[in-house]
Amino acid sequence: MDELKKAYELLGLPENASREEVEKAFDIELRKSRSRQNTNSTEASGESEFDQKLKAYKLITGHEDRQKIETMSRERFEKWGKHAGTAQKLDDFFRIYKSRVIIGVLAAIILIVGLTTYLNHREEQQRLASLPPIDLSMMFIGNFTSDPKYENEEALGFAMAEPFPEWSRFETTITYLPSKTENMTSADLAYQQKAMALLSTEEPDIYILDQASFDWLSDGGILENLDTEYNDQLKTLITNDSDVKKAQTKEDTQPHVYGIRVADTTLAGQLPVAKEDMIISLRIGSSENKNKAIQFIKHFFE
Repeated sequence: MDELKKAYELLGLPENASREEVEKAFDIELRKSRSRQNTNSTEASGESEFDQKLKAYKLITGHEDRQKIETMSRERFEKWGKHAGTAQKLDDFFRIYKSRVIIGVLAAIILIVGLTTYLNHREEQQRLASLPPIDLSMMFIGNFTSDPKYENEEALGFAMAEPFPEWSRFETTITYLPSKTENMTSADLAYQQKAMALLSTEEPDIYILDQASFDWLSDGGILENLDTEYNDQLKTLITNDSDVKKAQTKEDTQPHVYGIRVADTTLAGQLPVAKEDMIISLRIGSSENKNKAIQFIKHFFE
């Protein structure tokens, strides 16, 4: 406070001088300093009289500014009553360390989310490891819908395997594809694009199709030629020639067997899938489970 008193004295002002009076006094000193500079009357060395008064001006105005801030702060925290001091300390803390607090919170969120994701993934891997191995993988493409009581495709896969006593688990995927190929809406095109994306990334053992999707895929070169399997293992079981689905490809103009229609069989009616038609085809190159896939088809006619 002694320094503040001396600062007022240096500017020739009383201690209760207003801010306007301080500004006027300093403005006078500033004009005097410029006048002395113009007449080369500044001190040769040491701190000039103007420098001292400049420091005095800064001390006074700085003191007043701090008092105003403190008053505003007290008024802002008056609503907290006896907790005003604590609230002000917390406000000061977050004002000073705001960026650090935000970074710390974000880091904690990222850590929690990452840990939760890892634990969920680990739990899911342990659950999958406890399940029976997949006997066959199949993709429904066309106008198919699963029974609503099966909440996911995994549950549907177990239900699909129930009529086959030698197997316990199928991996199933249902990809809706509209039957019409002309005057397609934007939604129909979106379904077709999704099906194309899955066909390029997924490699099921079996495709289960309706007539429209069979016509589409048989021309695409992704279905296995079943001439040999039909002649050697299936021909004696299939009594209706219309259930033998043949097609031609761009590379081979001769008709070959690419699918077996099972829609009218008793077993097809027991499966938990709503359908208009049902044709079973094999993905080209699915040699690992090809015998199981043929056995799957034979079950429908036995």
